[in-house]
Amino acid sequence: MNLKFTVQTKIQKSLEVVFQAVYDPKQLSGYFTTGGASGPLKPGTEVIWKFEDFPSEEGVRVFVKEVEMNSKIVLEWDAHEGGYESQNELLTTGGYKARTEMIFESLDSNNTLVKITESGWRESQAALDGSYMNCQGWMNMSCCLKAYLEYGINLRKGFF
Repeated sequence: MNLKFTVQTKIQKSLEVVFQAVYDPKQLSGYFTTGGASGPLKPGTEVIWKFEDFPSEEGVRVFVKEVEMNSKIVLEWDAHEGGYESQNELLTTGGYKARTEMIFESLDSNNTLVKITESGWRESQAALDGSYMNCQGWMNMSCCLKAYLEYGINLRKGFF
């Protein structure tokens, strides 16, 4: 069994605008990495994502594996397993990496489809539970991206 999931969201903005809102740390911090992002998603770099609603001094280490401008971003980061024991607490690190692939597809000049697929999960109940939590997280991210670009609001603020 290959544990993976895909979420997708249609955003009523051009491909270039949507891609930049994920790639650019200042924009990403306006709706997702509410504690900041250390740099742009350049291939071969490690960036740190911080979240005000999930406080962690060190943040989340994200390894940028591949970027095709206005088309694809591939990330790897520590897989976290299990469910939340208490509110706003990170899950247990599983000791391996999960792979996140974001595909950006232009539907027309003012509509973009964003597909986010995460894979690499071990075959265990704890990993399955962790993947469910990440699935929720990526769907939240894509909805927050949509709200940020289409309506100029930070939907994530106060969400968790």
